Amino acid sequence: MKAHIFAEGSNTTADDRTKPAKEYFQGLFGMVAGLTEELSESTEARLHILSKEFGVLNGNQSIANGTKSRQETSANLWESAQEELLTAAGEADVMVILLSTDAFEKTAGDIWPKLIDEAKPGSIWCIGAARSTLESVDFEKLEDKGCQVISYQRVGVARIGTETREELLQAVDRKAAE
Repeated sequence: MKAHIFAEGSNTTADDRTKPAKEYFQGLFGMVAGLTEELSESTEARLHILSKEFGVLNGNQSIANGTKSRQETSANLWESAQEELLTAAGEADVMVILLSTDAFEKTAGDIWPKLIDEAKPGSIWCIGAARSTLESVDFEKLEDKGCQVISYQRVGVARIGTETREELLQAVDRKAAE
């Protein structure tokens, strides 16, 4: 099984830019890194990190290898993220999108109908976003494809709640046992 996790980097970072991106971003990003590790126990998990400074990074990619000019990165960040979302949707058994309102709207929100078209039937989708974002997204078409949708209404800076995380991990365990 393949899992793709999309999240934004954090402002809290390590000093060492040779670390993999999943270790470079710290603070509350630790929740995302921890979730990725847990998903790695039963899936081939790939973490995609959106960063205005570095672009779209693979979680195992060194920050030192991701540096681009700030202007170039900002211009291409949303387009690159959309491309990666579409590619991931077609192969993911588990799709996790944990983004702020702005990032969600500029990426998944702008291409939502295409994402649904690409979604692998029977996959698990976990979306963590603000209430207004969740209300603007049509989950029914995903469910019509046999997808399980788990949503987390983001409160403050928490990217995913404990109960939602457990629900996701249980759903993945059930799917892995099929």
